[in-house]
Amino acid sequence: MGLADGTSYFVGVEYTNNPDFQASARVEHRNSSAGSNTVFTAAAAGKITDELTSLFRFQTANFANQTITGELGNSTDLKLGMAYRNPISDEWNALMSYEYRRNPSTTPDTLLIDSGIGSSDHTLALEAIYSPSWQWEFYGKYAFRISDATLADDFEFSNSIHLMQFRTAYQFAYRWDVLGEVRYITQPEANFNEVGTSIELGYYVTPDLRVGVGYSFGSADNDGFGGGYRSASGPYLGVQLKVNELLNGFGIQPEVVPPQQQESLVDTATGPADEAPAASGDETSDVSLIQPASTAAVVAAWVDAASEFAATLSAIAIAPPASSSDRGI
Repeated sequence: MGLADGTSYFVGVEYTNNPDFQASARVEHRNSSAGSNTVFTAAAAGKITDELTSLFRFQTANFANQTITGELGNSTDLKLGMAYRNPISDEWNALMSYEYRRNPSTTPDTLLIDSGIGSSDHTLALEAIYSPSWQWEFYGKYAFRISDATLADDFEFSNSIHLMQFRTAYQFAYRWDVLGEVRYITQPEANFNEVGTSIELGYYVTPDLRVGVGYSFGSADNDGFGGGYRSASGPYLGVQLKVNELLNGFGIQPEVVPPQQQESLVDTATGPADEAPAASGDETSDVSLIQPASTAAVVAAWVDAASEFAATLSAIAIAPPASSSDRGI
């Protein structure tokens, strides 16, 4: 393997001014005595609505091996993803991904000399989760892949694979749940079909750690290569762990405190309970310090004393003196 001198040029642009949309693009060109190639990359991500977000990435490049000029076409990779989640209700969640690859292989597998190779893949995946309540959860997924390849001028083929999955979970207690699952995969060109079912009982050790034990049933039907029908079943043990509590909460969106809309209002009509009452001569004393029960008792005592004094004066005025000396004469 020899070394060759060369020159590389690249230019890129990136947009990050909008928090709901970001995009970037880059072009790179390499030139040397053995050949030249160009790489173009573009990407974008953003929110279409409050519920819908999207991701896009595209890359195309010339063949990396400069000694096989004219034998291979450009390689292309296109990815598109969309996610749906209602920020108010978590009842529905959905994901969609699509990928297109042109000449993804790095090594040419030509059957004949001076005959090129071309291949392409299309992959589409859809999945959704429906949770009508905290006890029920329904999950479904469908994936489809079709591949085309040309190994020579008169030798080409295509192939497709379908994958379907459906799972239902019911949480009948705070820490216990039960679920059932069905999976089906088929390859029509090869007359291959496989189905698997399972039932599982799970226990939540913590909100992020689940341990489950179950029993699976599976069968496959392969008409090609003399495979025939076969089946297998048996118990299994599974452990599920959420990684959102690792690495100091990596991936968790912190709670955002809403800004204060207006100034705080302080009620100055009443003071603290342990505040000392104002002096009796102070004009700013609060009238609420007068106790009605104590005031009524004092008034009743004064009334009783006045009644006794009036009765004494009446007795003296009615009884006459026994002699004149008693009247001071």
